[in-house]
Amino acid sequence: MNPGRRGVEGLELEARRTQRLQTVEMLRQRRTSLQVIAIAQSAEAVAEATSAEARARQPPRPALACREGCAGCCRKAVGTAVPEVERIVHYLRANSSGAQLAAFQARALELVEKRRALKNDRWAASRLPCVFLEEERCSVYPVRPLTCRGFTSSDARACERSYRERPRVEIPVYEPQLRIATFVLDGMRAGLTESGLKGDLLELTAALHIALAIPDALDRWRVGEPVFASARLP
Repeated sequence: MNPGRRGVEGLELEARRTQRLQTVEMLRQRRTSLQVIAIAQSAEAVAEATSAEARARQPPRPALACREGCAGCCRKAVGTAVPEVERIVHYLRANSSGAQLAAFQARALELVEKRRALKNDRWAASRLPCVFLEEERCSVYPVRPLTCRGFTSSDARACERSYRERPRVEIPVYEPQLRIATFVLDGMRAGLTESGLKGDLLELTAALHIALAIPDALDRWRVGEPVFASARLP
């Protein structure tokens, strides 16, 4: 058995189930923007609590090397779902000027076009910097997606080499936390689908561009329109 799995079996499945049920129940109550944002907040809480339990049962060995200013993982494609996108957009609108929002939208479009141009070079396309990376720091860190929260490493140099060197570099991640984040996100998506909404796995930058470029994109999604279809990950 993988040592990262020892003692934590079943945690991710229970976390997925909890988030699926919470998502369904919250959408049964109402489908406002704030309620959708609350779904993303609940997913964060479930993932954080479950990850803390996993670390207590099976501490990372060696210790995690993640720290402020270490942004190797911010050059990987990020899978997300609409509630996380809506939470980020709400955060940006509350904490950014009109000019800053326009800059985010322009940067997102630029990255989407670069990724499209690199469709035959998947290695390079997947290592473009995140739209939110500014001076090696995440500009939306408090509301970062589950995928980002789940990715941790015990070797910062390996993370850096993974986006600078063409050969594949093995990154020593803390597997339980990564699995928990993945399962909670999947539980959220399952709950959305069960509630009649689009629960697609989306690429973060492309989804953000849609949300900022189309004024009523999030409203249209909340009534079941496939407005984020072009941002779906395979």
